[in-house]
Amino acid sequence: MALGITALVFCAALSAEENAAAGATPLAPGVYMLEGAVKTGVLVRDGRALLIDCCETVSMERLRALGVEQVEMICMTQHRRPNVMGAYRFVEEQSAQAVVAEKDRALFEDVDAYWNDWHNRWHLYHFQPGPQVLPRRLPVSRIVIEGDTIKWRGLTLRVIETPGATEGAISYVVDVEGKSIAFIGDVMCGPGQIWDLYSLQKGFRKVGDYHGFLGMREPLIESLHKLTAAAPVLAVPSHGATVENFTDAAALLEERLNALNRNFVSISALNHYFPSQFEDMKDDPARMPRAEQLDPPAWIRRVAYTSFAVVADSGDALLIDCGHDSVLAKIDEWQKAGTVKSLEGCWVTHYHDDHVDSLFRLATRYCPIMTDARMAEVLEFPHRYFLPCIGPTPVPVARKTADGESWTWREFTLTAFHFPGQTLYHGGLLVEGHGAKVFFAGDSGAPTGLDDYCAQNRTFLGAGRGSRRCLDIWRTTKPDYIFNEHQDKAFHFTDAQLDHMEQTLAAREEMVKAMVPWDAADFALDEHWVRTYPYEQDAAPGDSVTIQVHVTNHGNAPLPVTVEPRLPQGWSWEPNASRATAEVPARTDGWVTPGATHPDAVLSVLIRIPSGAQSGLYVIPFSVDFREWRLGAIRHALVRVR
Repeated sequence: MALGITALVFCAALSAEENAAAGATPLAPGVYMLEGAVKTGVLVRDGRALLIDCCETVSMERLRALGVEQVEMICMTQHRRPNVMGAYRFVEEQSAQAVVAEKDRALFEDVDAYWNDWHNRWHLYHFQPGPQVLPRRLPVSRIVIEGDTIKWRGLTLRVIETPGATEGAISYVVDVEGKSIAFIGDVMCGPGQIWDLYSLQKGFRKVGDYHGFLGMREPLIESLHKLTAAAPVLAVPSHGATVENFTDAAALLEERLNALNRNFVSISALNHYFPSQFEDMKDDPARMPRAEQLDPPAWIRRVAYTSFAVVADSGDALLIDCGHDSVLAKIDEWQKAGTVKSLEGCWVTHYHDDHVDSLFRLATRYCPIMTDARMAEVLEFPHRYFLPCIGPTPVPVARKTADGESWTWREFTLTAFHFPGQTLYHGGLLVEGHGAKVFFAGDSGAPTGLDDYCAQNRTFLGAGRGSRRCLDIWRTTKPDYIFNEHQDKAFHFTDAQLDHMEQTLAAREEMVKAMVPWDAADFALDEHWVRTYPYEQDAAPGDSVTIQVHVTNHGNAPLPVTVEPRLPQGWSWEPNASRATAEVPARTDGWVTPGATHPDAVLSVLIRIPSGAQSGLYVIPFSVDFREWRLGAIRHALVRVR
């Protein structure tokens, strides 16, 4: 007890100037919050510290200003890099004990297994634990679960499992002189707010992660309830403002989450694919009435899997997508039967594996590939990208179409569009002939609404963007038939249905703005607004490699951004040969080239690999500073040394 009293007297004596120098906010005697990429909790007793999380900005210099000579323990709220990157120095140099959730243990101690798992790179349909896993192993001293307590120098920390932003997230509640303080990670970030929404992508009920937009909503609400029951006087989130009235703050966030979910469900394609998924909301008056479904015209044939064919009077055919070898078998069958004379091309709607996995064999045996210019590089060089549902096989693209480009094929007029509905990297094809207009929409629509259920696909909100751009194209082209490649029948939207979806999306944008700290909703929905390029590349020992960082600005004001790599031991980077700072213009398009009217910013970092580097896969995190905010090592690239 005497040790604790001594520390309390010492820490209480720190001046406001000393606290400011450390970037520290006193929360209670001997308890501080250090600002950085995330808020780090610092409990000080007799020159020793227990940290809650450890941002990479936490240094001994900052801690000494608080009277700390040694870090004894670090309690992690989650596994993600911004919360943990600073822990290496204290675990490795001072033998600090790392305390992590039982569910997260492998994400600290066995990260090599994660990064070398093919399923975490290709054909990606899961989004937990997400891409912010540590670049290398961090030894763990203790694992904790719900209800555990941590005793440290006269203080007791209670462990509460609080999944939400991550499945393994935990919170710590500590009582100091009758004041209960909760360190809550990313459960919320200020009253009624959450740091981002893409982290909530998770399967639930009838669907897996890919279809699980807001899938962590219910676990997060349960976490809010548990923390409310703990009755903290003060709650400290990883991001955003500290919360003094947690009960009201949590109730507001729950209300907003439920309202956003209702908005999403009301125009979701999931109501078509999984009709029992939202059974409890089937009679909601906000739900859009189902669109009329139609049999295809005679010149449109269902091929197999996710493919259709347009068959001309001559017997020549144009294929739409080719995701499975059964498509090739069907084409063979038709040609042998004489019902199709030749296959003259394949238009690809988007890069997802179930639409492109057999394209290479198709291009080799049958016909050239055509697609939207913005999406072509994802097909040609998939290793440069980290995206959901992406496959590793490069596909040659013979024709790259511009938005609005028209041409004649047989008796048909074809018009290609950039059609960023289910994903930003998506095209649509209008086929006009035989007195009808047919629109191939890939996966960007269903009779019950829109296929925007995977945030990691980069589905933007805002007028003229994302699904609202798709609605604009449908209004302008007025197709008689809209085809989604997963559905045998076509459908047709009325003007009233298009208006309903437009109004719902506009309302959604305002809902998201209210519940996140960003100045534009899409920062909270687009996990890839900062991304590395190429995402993956090969190199040899002694080589230099260049990694670009592409930055999308979703906001209405210029965005100053600075990046810095966090390199393995012995590696170096060349600041004078790099462009590590840029001002990103307002409202950029989400890509660099081609056809970008408002291209994203490109930063570029030159990295030198030591001649003695061992072969293997290296994870290169990039720390990002954004305006006045430090975001930490939120992005990474992969370099495979061979």
